[in-house]
This record gives sequence, C-alpha cells and structure tokens, in this order.
Amino acid sequence: MADGGQWRVRTVTDPAEARESAHALVAANPVAYSVFSTVTDSLIREPGRYADPLWFVVSDGDGLPALVSMQTAPHPLHLPESVPGAVTALAEHLLAAGADLDGVNGPQEAALEFADGYLPAVSKQISGREGMGVYDLPVPVELPWPVSGEHRMADASHLPLVSGWVSAFMEEIGDSAIDAEATARRQIAAGNVSLWTVHDRPVAMCWASAAFGGVVRVSGVYTPRAERGHGYASAVVHSASRQQQEQGHTCMLYTELANPTSNKIYRALGYRHLGNDLRLKFSARR
Repeated sequence: MADGGQWRVRTVTDPAEARESAHALVAANPVAYSVFSTVTDSLIREPGRYADPLWFVVSDGDGLPALVSMQTAPHPLHLPESVPGAVTALAEHLLAAGADLDGVNGPQEAALEFADGYLPAVSKQISGREGMGVYDLPVPVELPWPVSGEHRMADASHLPLVSGWVSAFMEEIGDSAIDAEATARRQIAAGNVSLWTVHDRPVAMCWASAAFGGVVRVSGVYTPRAERGHGYASAVVHSASRQQQEQGHTCMLYTELANPTSNKIYRALGYRHLGNDLRLKFSARR
C-alpha cells in the first residue's frame, strides 16, 4: 500500500474484492463506472478472460475509496472518473511499483493528470490520442425517421455472423485485443445482442451490457459497409435502447468524437452528451 499524502493506494488482484471496494462509487456514478462494472463482473465469472488483471483502490484521508482504477492488459489503464489528487497519487503508486504502461483512458481531465504525473518519470511521451464522447439517455428513446425492417435478438444460429461482425467492428475501431468469437458467444448467450433485419436478413447489430446501478452500456454498433446509409444502425440502437428502458434501465454509450455521423445519430435518438473521455497511447520519448 502506498501513501500519497492524504491519499492511500492499494493494489487488488481479486475481482470480487475490487467490486466490493467500488460498491459505493458505482452506486453514486454508475455511468462512469459502467466499463469497470461489466469487466470486473465478467472476471468474477470468467477468471481467465484476462491474464493478471489488477485494480487500484485510492482511498481518502478517512479511508473511504474515492477512485478504483483497473488494468486488464493488453488494454490501457482505465480511470472511471476524475478525482483530482487521487489520480496523481495513483500515478506515483504505479511508478513506485515499476509499472510500464503503454496508455491510459478515462475522463479527459483524469487522463491528462495521470499522464502529467507518470510520463516524465519514465521518459515516455504521448504518441496517440483519441477523444470519446460519453452519452446517456435521459428521455424515452425516439426514432425520428422511418427505417424498413424489424428488431430481433440474436441466438446461437447467428454466432458465425455476429462473430464476423464483431471482428470487423474491432478492426474499424483499432482494437485487435478482443477475441471476436468469444465476445460474440458471450454476448449472445447472455441475450444481449440485438439485430436489425430486413426480410429476415440481418443488416446491423449492437449489444447491451448487463445492468449495474441500473445502467446498461450500448456498444458494438455495427453495420456492414454494403448496408450503410439506410438508417439501420439508428434503428437497432433505438430498439435495443427502448427494450432496456422498458426494463427500467438507463442507457449510456461511448462514441468517437472524430465521427460526426454517429454523434448526430445518437443525439437524434435522445442521447445526451455528458462529457468527453480521452484515450492516450504512450511510447518511448525520442
């Protein structure tokens, strides 16, 4: 355990312990902790999904957790929210542990604070950055234009199709670390994958996470290139979001800020822009 002034940081290797440590934080801000919650829960159920996952619990002067960060290699360090001072204490803790990180993601302020505290000491620099918009859905979802087709849930017969689409989706967003078939199998088995079909032919997909703190995250939104331009992505996100709202859940999602089309679509459906996350890539300073 490291002591960073008023902050104390400890490393956790047990996902159940990490989830318990973050319980009050998830309850207070389930949107911010959505990725943390879904990944941590999956590691409780599937311990071998990532090799040597780590969590870092940063507690305040009263010993109460103020931030719980997560590292699941090969993904970068994940900061669920910005807690000034706590993020710097985490950077100092990781430096003392000799951690060699190749990136960080989280709210823009948190990612930059971490980089400022970590990079100078390891002779690294920011070599890449990507902005992500964070959205929630505070109103009943609406599809403002007609789209032909209908919604259906994927089943085991759709595994080859969904697996191929997951692979294509991950390639488009530059995330090659995901096992596409395992992801497709997991999401279909959980009943999470929505398809938009035209004459029984799937033309778009998305999936929704399990609910934590009443919040589900819509992701994996994908339309094959040959099917784009017909509103199918809007339709499938609308249907999946409506289904979740009918179950009493709040929806949220991330989208690339560099993609004005997706940001416009989500706003049209009723999604509200909450803020921006930043994904930073580190490399050796030249």
